[in-house]
This record gives sequence, C-alpha cells and structure tokens, in this order.
Amino acid sequence: MAMHIEAWFPTVIWSSIIHCVDNLELKKFAYEKQKFDKGRSLSNIGGYQSNDIISGECHQIDKLVEYVEQELKECCDQVGLNPVKIFNVWLNINPPSSANQIHDHKDSIISGVYYVDACEGQGGINFYRSDPAEYFLNDVFPKQTTFNATKASYNAKTGALLLFPSWLKHSVDPNLTQKDRISVSFNFAYS
Repeated sequence: MAMHIEAWFPTVIWSSIIHCVDNLELKKFAYEKQKFDKGRSLSNIGGYQSNDIISGECHQIDKLVEYVEQELKECCDQVGLNPVKIFNVWLNINPPSSANQIHDHKDSIISGVYYVDACEGQGGINFYRSDPAEYFLNDVFPKQTTFNATKASYNAKTGALLLFPSWLKHSVDPNLTQKDRISVSFNFAYS
C-alpha cells in the first residue's frame, strides 16, 4: 500500500517571465521619479525605494499591475485564497553595492517583484524558511532539496516576475556589478 502525501504548511513562490510591459519606458520613469521623489528607507541598504506610485502615474506600471492581478486570480485559486487587489506599488533602483536587508511585508497577503532591468550578479532575492527544520535535518540529507532547504534564491533577470506570501522573510544580495538593478515591487491585500 502506498502512503498518501499531504503537504501541510507549504511555502509557495510563483515565478514567470513576462513580456507585457515596455521595460525601457519603465526604466525611464524610474529615473524620472527618483529626481523628484526622495523615496523612503525601509529595507534598502544604499538603494533607492520610491514612495507609493498611484494609479495613472505611469501607464506601464498600470499595465503591469493589471497583468499581475489577472495572474493572481489563478494563484489565489491554487491555494484557496479569495482574490486580492493591489495595495501598493513602488520602484527600486539598486546601484552597485546596494542590497535589501531581511524583511517581510506587513498588512498584505501576496507580495511580488518584477525586474525591469536586471541580470545575474546584481543581487538575487533570497527567501528564508521560518521553522527550525535545519536543526533536525542538517546531517540527514546528502544534498539540499525543497524539503530540507533553509533558503531559496532567485537570480535577478529582466522580465522575471516573482509572487510570494507577504509573511515570507526575504532579502536581496548586494549588487556586484557596475550597473543599476531596477525593479517594481508590490503588495496585494483584501480590499
């Protein structure tokens, strides 16, 4: 008799490469926004994080949010959540050596990042396991798997979209290139 597997407390990260927005226009908007919006400092270390962008401020961001909202309907169905709506959206410009310290996104359900202009070496995003499994499994597994890993990492890549539970702790490695990494981040919540 085969055992039935049930995945309790799984952590879901959705990812895709999308082509529905004009990244050059988004990049131009990011640098223009940085000129007049002093931004805020939440998790960023040396980088720029804009204040929230309002609907209608940038056509390409509106297109991105509309696309993500459509995708999120399916994501929410997959995990049994009621549909969520955009809560806030902002820009990130991470110049050389900048990073983001470990954090989560309070007051939302699903968070995400879209890479406008990014490549390997510009600071990948790391997601951290929140239970103490590493103390039990450290010497048991000969290699790292999704079952025993303590961290999941994704390289920065232009066009990549990642969605994840807002409570999932994450950080961004330092940008080791001489070029800015530009991304759009967002939170979704119940309205």
